[in-house]
Amino acid sequence: MGRAKIKRGSTNVDMTAMCDVAFLLLSFFILTTKFKPEEAIEVIPPSSVSSKAATDKDAFKVSINKDGQVFIDMSEEMRGDVIKELAKERNLTFSPEDVKYFEQATFVGGPISQLNQFDRLNSEQIKATKLSGIPVDSANNELQAWISAAVQANLGTKINFYIKGDNSSKFPAFKAVIDAFKKNDIYKYNLVTNAEDVPEGTELYRKNILGEMGK
Repeated sequence: MGRAKIKRGSTNVDMTAMCDVAFLLLSFFILTTKFKPEEAIEVIPPSSVSSKAATDKDAFKVSINKDGQVFIDMSEEMRGDVIKELAKERNLTFSPEDVKYFEQATFVGGPISQLNQFDRLNSEQIKATKLSGIPVDSANNELQAWISAAVQANLGTKINFYIKGDNSSKFPAFKAVIDAFKKNDIYKYNLVTNAEDVPEGTELYRKNILGEMGK
């Protein structure tokens, strides 16, 4: 008696539904992703072999360009409270609209007296404007006021302070920034550098190799 033949089913798999799901997920991530804005201030920091990455959470960064001008930017969630605290400490008045524009601004690029005008500039207008930076001279160190406002507005919360200095900037600008931190009794901050590989043959290189072998 002959063996019964089993009818073979089709081996084709309809992938239409899978492709639809993949494109939906791709569209979702593209629409919800928040890209890091282009930095308006060009700062080329020195290089180091540190592998510690800077965090954007609760961050207050002071940048010094090659001309010694000082700028600050901070985490988005901090901005509203900082500008309100600054107004209280300096006896200033900022309208709700002023606060809204400050919260949307990417950085502070001038003296406090020009803050409202600066915050309303778009990225193209900022690039076409000659920025003066934040005053940090001994007679009027406004950076000190910004740091104080940030500290008071975030009492009980650790602020990650960063200093990002250009490799070509001069010492007086750095000293003015350090003095502003000292005036607020802040002696711990992180220096932002460009990461580079550990030179071969150095003690740090040997430690890294031994660490990798021990894993």
